Amino acid sequence: MKAHIKCAPCLLNRGYLEIERASKNQNVRFKAMVELLKLLNREFSPEACPSIIGTKRDRLVRKITGNDDPYRELKHESNVQALKLFPRAQSLVQKHPTSLKRFRAACMVALAGNLIEFDIIGHNFNFNLLEDLFMNVQLGVDDINKIYELLSHSKKVMFLTDNAGEIVFDAILTNEIRNSGVKVIVAVKEKPVLNDATMEDALEVGIQKFADEVITTGTDTLGLILSEASEEFRKKLKECDLIIAKGMANYETLPEEKTNIPIAFLLMAKCDPVALNLGVKKGSAVAKLIMPKTVETPSTLY
Repeated sequence: MKAHIKCAPCLLNRGYLEIERASKNQNVRFKAMVELLKLLNREFSPEACPSIIGTKRDRLVRKITGNDDPYRELKHESNVQALKLFPRAQSLVQKHPTSLKRFRAACMVALAGNLIEFDIIGHNFNFNLLEDLFMNVQLGVDDINKIYELLSHSKKVMFLTDNAGEIVFDAILTNEIRNSGVKVIVAVKEKPVLNDATMEDALEVGIQKFADEVITTGTDTLGLILSEASEEFRKKLKECDLIIAKGMANYETLPEEKTNIPIAFLLMAKCDPVALNLGVKKGSAVAKLIMPKTVETPSTLY
């Protein structure tokens, strides 16, 4: 996805808030902000990808402040709060009598979890509201049945996670997929970036119990930039029949990559540029399946 003019204030504001989290030294903060402004001046253009700029921004902030994980406390608190809601979310999924209905319910839970996001202009998250949203998510794009049908033709799935806390609810979805006989590989970030889940978060919430394998992308990019991913990750990705990609950053970056693998995007459109790109209202949930032209689509999908 290419940058929208509204991406500029968001990139700057998130950088400012990250700087505030990363250091209390005013001189360090000022230096980081000056360098951030220079970065945005160099990188921001109509052809730029917001998440690639965001990746460079976050690396810059961490380097200058010396803080390798400014969101560490928020991520841990997100995991703790999400785990409290896990039994309720799981019961809402397991009450359904058919695998398709359980899969749909698990997608809704995972989509609601994508609201666990901080420092986006116009998006204010509150854990107290999350439980009510589990089964009341408003879908702007609904390809869940198509995704389910494609899973029935798949042997192995790569599940690209997004945020800490959110991965608690991703575990419910990965469990449903695995119970259908499909092998699930969960991929988290190698190093901290914003509040994205790392292996530390994955192990903290126990997602390894609900997946066949948990690996890292081998890098710290927002979304997925294959040129920066590890060789091990790229090898495992090529073995998969489907990618399930959580969150806006994956939606911003993955369409630019040539994977030749179907991608199921699960995200909440938390900002205007992403909502406009998807043709939905801001705040809508999106379950969008993109089939590469080189892949034959099962006739039952359409």
